[in-house]
Amino acid sequence: MKHHPIYVSLKMILLCGLFVGCESQRDIVSTPSTAPVTQIDPARAEPDFWLNQPANHRTAVAGFDTLWDAADEVSRDLLFKIDRRDRRAGILTTAATVSAQWYEPWRQELQQFDDVADSSVATIRRTIRYEFARQGDAYVITPKVLVERQAIVERRISGALPRTYFRRDRDLNTFGSRETDAGVTLPDSYWYPIGRDELLEARLVEKINAAIR
Repeated sequence: MKHHPIYVSLKMILLCGLFVGCESQRDIVSTPSTAPVTQIDPARAEPDFWLNQPANHRTAVAGFDTLWDAADEVSRDLLFKIDRRDRRAGILTTAATVSAQWYEPWRQELQQFDDVADSSVATIRRTIRYEFARQGDAYVITPKVLVERQAIVERRISGALPRTYFRRDRDLNTFGSRETDAGVTLPDSYWYPIGRDELLEARLVEKINAAIR
């Protein structure tokens, strides 16, 4: 039985497409991933890595005390508490402050909606560090804002648990986990840096300029 030439051509096209598709799928499946998704540069997990990055926003004034007092005032206006005052080294830092959430509209440290959304679904804090330097007859202030996220270690709560599990003074090493089995003891929670808030740095410079006028 002879087939029409058009039918034969269509059949060949379908067979070729099926063959190519199978070969492409086989190539995708057989190509292993050699790097884990979570692999990052360990240096990025250190606050100094981000604080040592250059800042794009700064301002200058002739009087050191005027600049110092303005930074202090601006920080308190944004509800940051001063943690370190070192005039000799030219360093003024605030205590780490948990960032505002969506139900705190009176707080003004977050400059965009994405930051508010992030701090509403995770615990994020910010620390302001002012660096003072002399340039000629003027003093320059450079604000840097470190952003950190809190990580809480997960604990298994399923199955039969003793009453001591719910005590704060319990020994966490008595409960087996992949880390403790390997001899590694992790803290219950810790903070790790995720970057700098350049929008807040720019806002700080604007408020400092307004305060010294």
